[in-house]
Amino acid sequence: MQKVAAISAILGAAADVISVPLTHRPKSLSEFHKAWERRAQRAQLYSPEDGIPSVSLLDTEDAEYYGEVDIGTPAQKFLVIYDTGSSNLWVPNKNCGNCKKAGSKYDSSKSTSFAKDGKDFMLQYGTGNCRGFLSNDNVQIGPLTIENFTFGEVTTEAQDVFGQAPFDGILGMGVPGAAVDKVPMPMDMLVKQGKVQHNVFAFYLSSGGKAGSALTLGGTDPKFQDGEFSYVPLSIEGKLLPYWLLKATDIKVGGVSTKACGRGIVGCPMVVDTGTSVLAGPPNAMNPLLQAIGNVSADCSNVKSLPVITFTFGGQSFDLDQEFYVLRVAGENGKTECQLGIQGVNAGVPIWILGDPFLRKYYTVWDKDQSRIGFAKAKRPSEDLLVV
Repeated sequence: MQKVAAISAILGAAADVISVPLTHRPKSLSEFHKAWERRAQRAQLYSPEDGIPSVSLLDTEDAEYYGEVDIGTPAQKFLVIYDTGSSNLWVPNKNCGNCKKAGSKYDSSKSTSFAKDGKDFMLQYGTGNCRGFLSNDNVQIGPLTIENFTFGEVTTEAQDVFGQAPFDGILGMGVPGAAVDKVPMPMDMLVKQGKVQHNVFAFYLSSGGKAGSALTLGGTDPKFQDGEFSYVPLSIEGKLLPYWLLKATDIKVGGVSTKACGRGIVGCPMVVDTGTSVLAGPPNAMNPLLQAIGNVSADCSNVKSLPVITFTFGGQSFDLDQEFYVLRVAGENGKTECQLGIQGVNAGVPIWILGDPFLRKYYTVWDKDQSRIGFAKAKRPSEDLLVV
């Protein structure tokens, strides 16, 4: 991480922008099918108080992009999902009773910057949850340190959900309203402590397991984009639902409206979520879109003939080509199979999830300062283009 800090400081010091590398780990075919089944079987997620979903959209087997975070003094290193669909940082406690043996576990006794909180902590993720307590310590993201940050130490986790996960914890980059126990958000704290100027971050997601995926803090980095950003204001429904939410007014397939977003002001509320590896929507609204696309041949023979999907947000149109919404997955026999990266999912409320297939085409910026999300066409991955 020291090398990344030095490179990022040189490239981004003037603009107060830092790039943090992410690793892309694509699923195997069996992992893809397992995640697909879990999404299809997902229970409705309602808060016991008011019937509104209050937890992450993340299915842990769905995530493919990970990065490092350091906690404590001296630093204890963890591999986490940087997830825009949830809003808490948590890692396993050293005494976690059923956490996986591999991976890192936080030991507060080894940190001189630890401060006790002790409040009970619980997060529900789909079919499982994690429990523990809150603590305070220094948290380092890339070269930036958040002092006295509140996070969860997990003492019990759902093994069927987290037991085989290739990461230690989750760092939520969602909206403050989704944070359990109303703990502060990482970007809010970075701004408050003067580590970055603007409450803005962006994700560049590479494809096919290639190196170069990055999280940009404090702004955007031109080397990841091809063209200017088009900005879309956050949807007013985001005041009720705790997500980074946009409203699509139309979804076209091959230039023809699917009518999936209906008429009037309702539209298609869409969560812009790095923690979901497909595009998802309510099954009854998704069906016209799936029918218009047609079947994808497992041998990939018809991919080039599939239609372009066009999403309309705020009067602006964003095309998604078949090379992004069709996923090439490695089978156990070593052969590549093509699978459709679009699925009807019951998320508890009629929302859509704009996941990684869309975010791989567009370098995406979450701008809390101006309550908007921006999309610029992402540059093609190349080893000499990206921070490594």
